[in-house]
Amino acid sequence: MNRLNWLFTLSSLSVILITIERFSFTTKILLEPYNFLRLHELVQMSILILLTVIIPFLILREVTDNFKGLKNKKGFLLFLAFIVGIYFYATGNGVHEVSSFNFNNFCDVKKFSGNLCGGFFFNDYYTGNILYFIGAALMVVSLMLLEKINPNRKYHKKDLLATIINSVIYAFAIFAYAGFDRVLVGLIYSVIITIVASFLFIQIRKNYLNYPVIFYTTLTYFLGTIAALIIRFR
Repeated sequence: MNRLNWLFTLSSLSVILITIERFSFTTKILLEPYNFLRLHELVQMSILILLTVIIPFLILREVTDNFKGLKNKKGFLLFLAFIVGIYFYATGNGVHEVSSFNFNNFCDVKKFSGNLCGGFFFNDYYTGNILYFIGAALMVVSLMLLEKINPNRKYHKKDLLATIINSVIYAFAIFAYAGFDRVLVGLIYSVIITIVASFLFIQIRKNYLNYPVIFYTTLTYFLGTIAALIIRFR
């Protein structure tokens, strides 16, 4: 199997693990001292979200031919955008997870009031999510642009099926975030990425086999976003 498809498969497995973990026993275990977090938040921040950073980094290595594509100015600037994206992605996740723990454990999540619980809610659903999705957008878009200036010569038509299957799997994660979250931050993010990815795909559509990351991203976000829009506005 093509290396990129292995990485797409790992991405699919990572979102499956994240979903399973959110409904596992880890959500019931409080950590000492002071019950400062659940095991759930610790696992998310230290293991599962870390995987979702390592995998895009490995994809970056593939689309730049072992980092050779970073030697020119455009490649360097896109790599810098990718690094900035990692920073905001990780910071946003940390804010989100800690605020989510505090909000869900110390507040009435349906009828909260006051600055404390209001702050927990805002940091959980807005501050954390906005930073997280800004970071994700920078990572995703920089990978697509790096591939656009460094076409892939090792991806073939026989690799399409595995890519499409992984796109469908990951689209469910996009759908869950964008379609069912309490606020619209995830939906706005997915719509923006769908538009950007579609714009890039239109440009390379005649030679799409040379741009598997753009193809994968476009299909993933298109499927997930359309499904989310149907659920939100049906």
